Amino acid sequence: MDTTIRIDSITAYSFRIPLTRSFRISVGEMTVKEGILFEGRSGGICGWGEAAVDRIPFYTTETVGSVLDVSRQVFCPLLLSRSWSGISEIVAALDCYRGHRFAKAALEAMCWDIRGKQGGRSVAHMLGGTRAWVETGPSVGMKPSPAGLVEAVAHELEQGFHRIKIKVAPGKDDEYIQAVRTAFPAVSLMVDANSAYHPADLARLAEWDQYNLLMIEQPFNEHDLHYHAQLCARMTTPVCLDESIETPHLADCAMKMHAADIVNIKVCRVGGLTHTLRIHDLCAKHQIPVWIGSRLGSGVATAARLAAASLPNASFPTDAGAERAYVADDLLTTPLETRNGCELRVPSAPGLGIEVDRARLAACTTHQETQTR
Repeated sequence: MDTTIRIDSITAYSFRIPLTRSFRISVGEMTVKEGILFEGRSGGICGWGEAAVDRIPFYTTETVGSVLDVSRQVFCPLLLSRSWSGISEIVAALDCYRGHRFAKAALEAMCWDIRGKQGGRSVAHMLGGTRAWVETGPSVGMKPSPAGLVEAVAHELEQGFHRIKIKVAPGKDDEYIQAVRTAFPAVSLMVDANSAYHPADLARLAEWDQYNLLMIEQPFNEHDLHYHAQLCARMTTPVCLDESIETPHLADCAMKMHAADIVNIKVCRVGGLTHTLRIHDLCAKHQIPVWIGSRLGSGVATAARLAAASLPNASFPTDAGAERAYVADDLLTTPLETRNGCELRVPSAPGLGIEVDRARLAACTTHQETQTR
């Protein structure tokens, strides 16, 4: 069997899906999810990947517009230019260009999907995943009042979730965390600041040990490894890095600086599944547990994240699948399988193990363009 990857065409679909309810974090509020799906065709096989970006630079510097532009001008012509011996060769070629990791992650996932379908193997199996099911936990956005947050957390617990993450920021923290902890003293609770705090807040953050948190995620700016290391030294609560971990090199720096007790790997932020695996293995070497983070999006992105969440050192529940509480349509013909309210089956069919519902994608598509050899 020919194991080379020869892509004949790539179609980009810009999509827009209204949220069933708004989602607020420290940097702003979302009421609609926009993003890009890429479909690559190789002979009779098609592969899918998703760029988990937004119309504006809300969460990352990349946007729907920037992903379309760089894929049109650089990445798609590159992938269509020749045959490839494997995923690692494709990643090496993409990494010759600086940045644009969300775009790279989407196109790399598309290639993983094609390669898996060529060989009849799931992406999770090809990565070395060891779990058939992974636990998921919701990310609860900011609410107008502590009582409103308690009500939202209660709703998630009623759905069967065990691990709860709440978003925090200055003015939306101590009173809110205390209210949730008082209402649910035994729940596995973590907080995510999305870089909302400053070094001057370090002493106050250290007082959060009183809340018995599973972890505090990314309290400081993504570039502040030094201050994260200081916080790690002062807290018994584990400090988790997210936005700071963009590359294997930065992960290595964080490990050597003792700036993280836990790492949240976002497949989109690090440039794809290949770099996710490298960071996973590096953290395992340093005995630092990881978990696989998520962003609001469709089931295409979720499938790639579940493959990563099946890896052996992915020790904490993933956010993958949490978007079903906010995104009205996952764009899949068959929803991802769930059990016990808080577990998702890792797709085991070849490739990403999902099928896109083309009619529903067409209904959500705002722009479409195709490049061919």
